[in-house]
Amino acid sequence: MDPRKLSTGANLLRLSTLGLNFALSIFVGLFLGWGLNRLFHWGTWVIVVGMILGVVSSYVLLFEDLKKLNEPPQE
Repeated sequence: MDPRKLSTGANLLRLSTLGLNFALSIFVGLFLGWGLNRLFHWGTWVIVVGMILGVVSSYVLLFEDLKKLNEPPQE
């Protein structure tokens, strides 16, 4: 099925999952950094690194999904 020919509701659902993935990736990176800081007492730099990794992973997920949407249809 061609993802560009989906109904309006399906497109809205896809866009909402993009937003959720974006936010959840950042929060997962932030909480992993916070957990490592509490576990090993490495300092607050671990929290910042975790948040940066979450932001990077959210952009990677965003660009992969946008690339899938812009692929030409296969025949």
